[in-house]
Formats: sequence, structure tokens, C-alpha cells
Amino acid sequence: MAERILVVSNKDNDLDIIKKTLGRSGFGIDYSSVLCDIDSIISNNGIEAVLADYDFAGDKVAGWMTRLQEKKSRSCLILYGEKSSPENIAELIQKGAYGFIPRALLADRVYDTLMDGLENRKAFVEILAMMDEIKNINEKLEIEKTALGKRNRELDFINRLSYEVSYDLDWNRILRRIIDSGLLEIINSEAVSILYQLDSRWNFACCAPGGQNDGKRAEKLKIEAKQSVDKLFSICREGVSRAKPVLISGRLVLPLSPEGRLQGVLVIIPESRESYLDDNQEIFSTISNILSMSLDNAEKYQKVKKLTVRDGLTGIYNHMGFKEFMESEFLQARRYKKPLSLIMIDIDRFKTINDSLGHLAGDYVLRELVNCLKGNLRETDILSRYGVDEFALILHETDMQLAEILIQRALSASRDHNYEWKSEKIKVEVSFGIASVCELGDGDGTDELIAKADSRMYSKKRSEDLFFITDNEALPVPASV
Repeated sequence: MAERILVVSNKDNDLDIIKKTLGRSGFGIDYSSVLCDIDSIISNNGIEAVLADYDFAGDKVAGWMTRLQEKKSRSCLILYGEKSSPENIAELIQKGAYGFIPRALLADRVYDTLMDGLENRKAFVEILAMMDEIKNINEKLEIEKTALGKRNRELDFINRLSYEVSYDLDWNRILRRIIDSGLLEIINSEAVSILYQLDSRWNFACCAPGGQNDGKRAEKLKIEAKQSVDKLFSICREGVSRAKPVLISGRLVLPLSPEGRLQGVLVIIPESRESYLDDNQEIFSTISNILSMSLDNAEKYQKVKKLTVRDGLTGIYNHMGFKEFMESEFLQARRYKKPLSLIMIDIDRFKTINDSLGHLAGDYVLRELVNCLKGNLRETDILSRYGVDEFALILHETDMQLAEILIQRALSASRDHNYEWKSEKIKVEVSFGIASVCELGDGDGTDELIAKADSRMYSKKRSEDLFFITDNEALPVPASV
């Protein structure tokens, strides 16, 4: 196909010279005597070169060159005329014109100048193609560099998260550990919340980076987390173990499903919703797996811990469990200046029951007494087996007056209870002593509180009449004994 040339001139003689010189060499000649925007003409007609009469085009030429350069045009611009000075010609060439032909030499030089210009333009086009290729390579490298940086940040986060939570047995600060591991460095989030079940209790925590963490906001996030759990249960009826991170109402929901049991969710409200899950499916699945494993470890630990702090006979906390709760509750009461009472309880003449009816009867009495007490205490009250026949009752935010009312109500139920072992009725009586944190000095601790309650309990026991057990009745011991 012949290369097309556009001639811009208002002189018929110039056109005749150019047609005569270039036409016989096979060039296609287009002609325009109107000073229009040649950029559109070049683009629509596949023009390889423009021969323009500078005396006719004048100031239009500078605009043409600018637009051709902006569009990275592949057309070559050659000027001719007779009114331009050498300085002006040099400036035009510097701005993008390939050459300038004096009008008097147009017939002699137009072919050679055009051929040189086209060759020059061909080399320029090749350079442009190379530059575009280099630019594309650099853009790809930049994309890969960005992706690699993102990947490195994700791997660093996963390493820190694994170190922080994989074997973390205490989930009270789990969300803080997740945030501290760098979650917000890889996820631009409006809010993050976690809802999980541990030891038969649902626990919730939330964090709104840079936003308000007020009660209303937290309650809203909690409701959304619960709704996410319900939705996941609905999605995963065929098998919870197949649960994957999903988008629910614009919320990214990561299931916590140790051993295939859905026990919680990590809910992230991303700042950007579009294709967020598809672009980050792998990292979200990894986070979900790490947290699920950690939750499983915490759950197993709680079960083992429960065995170590629970009394095997009565099911209430044992001495170790009592000590843990006592220390924790005591520190809370001191820190926030809240009332705290402790009641020490002892079964009177328990040894006599064991000696006369056997240890199984004694075990029966212990279980029945615990059931009577538990059935008449508040959920927040902590009952522990302190010794063989001794119990300790921690009463959260309770002063001595209220503690007295509570224990009397519980012991009244015990007195009305029918203790009967193999058709043998057993009379069970209990002594108790109450002490309160408000009675202690600044330097006193849990040992002093226990000692005070213990002392009061034994004072009551000593004040009661001693008696012998006969066949059917209790006889007071003579004062002389």
C-alpha cells in the first residue's frame, strides 16, 4: 500500500510540484487548503507525512507539532517556504519538525527530504515502541513489587499471629493480640469484632480503628456478629468444616470452626468492598485456621483446667479453684473499692457421720448440702470445697449484712432438707463465719480475710452445746464433762 502524504498549502503551483515529484514514486497525495486541525485528518486517513507551507500555516504549525507529540503521532512533519529565518527554522526543528525546504528548492529536495524524514520517523516509531515496552515492563515490575510487598506484610503478620495466638490458652485478650500482630497493617478496616464460644459461654470483643468505641457502637457490632453466626450456620448445614470466609452484607466473616464445629466468627468491616474477598481469600483462610486452632487449644485447656479446679465429689470448685477466684475477686474489690464478703462453712460432727454410717454416707451428705446451698445462692456467688467438710463462699459486691441474709436463706433450705441414707435419717447442722474486705487493713490480703472468717466460724462452733449421739435423740453433755 502506497504511503500517503498530506500537503497543506494554498498555492496550486506547490501542489503540482509535489505531485509531479512524489506521485511518480508511488506516494498517495492528499491536499488541504484549509488550516484545520490536521491531527484528525492524519488519524482518520493514515497519513505518513505532512508537507506544510509555513508561509501559509504560520503560527498554526506550533500547535500542530504540540498535538502530534502529545498523541505520539507516527506522522512526519516537513515544512517549506521562504519567509522564515535560520533562527526560526532551528526553533521549529527543535520543537519537532523534521526539516525545512526553501520554496525555490522544493522540486529538488522534497523527495530526498521526505525519504530521510520517513526513515527517521520509522526509527522514532521503533524507539517509541521500545519505550512503551519498557514502560509496560516497569509497570508490571511495579505491580509485582507492590504484590510482593503486600505478600511480605501478610507473611510477617501470619508469623506474628501464629506466635501470639496459636498456643494462647487465655482468650480474654484475643482481639488485642490479633490487632497487635498487625491485622490493621494488611486490612484497611472500619471495625473488627470477634464473637466466640468458650466453656459454654459466648464472649465478645470489638475494635473500631480511629472511630468511636462507645457502647452503642459495640452493641451494634455484637448484633452483627451474632447475625453472622446465624447466617454461617444456615450456609454450612451440610458440613461446618467446609465453612470458608464469606461476605455477608458487606461484612467479611471468618468462621472459627475447630474440628468442624462452628464456635465463633471474626467479623471485619473493610473500607473497600469490591472484590475484597477474592483478592485476599488465601490470607483470610489462613487467619481463620490459626484462630480456630487457637480456640480449640483454649477450649481443651479449659476442660483440663476445670478438672484440676473442680471437686470430683461435689462438682464445685476445689481448694485450688477457690484460691484462684479469691485472689482475683480480692484484687477487683480493692482496686474498685467494692464490697466483698467471704463465708467459711463447716459441717458439725461430720466425723461422727462417717464413723457411724460410713464414708459413703458422708459423701452423700456433702453432695446434698452442696445442692441445697447452690440452689439458694446467686449465679455470681462462688462456692468451693475448702477441706474435707469445709466450704468457702465468695460473695461478689456483697457486704456483711447481705452476706448474713444469703447464708441464712441457704442454710434454712438445708435444715428443711430430708437427709436420708439407706432409710437412716441424718441430722445435718452447719456452722459458718463471715468476714468482709472492708474490715481489713491496707496491708492485709486474702490470708487475713480467710483467717478472720475461719476464726468466727470456730467461735460459733465452740459456743454451741456439745452432745452425744444416742439411738434416737441428742442429749446435751453435762457442764462438768
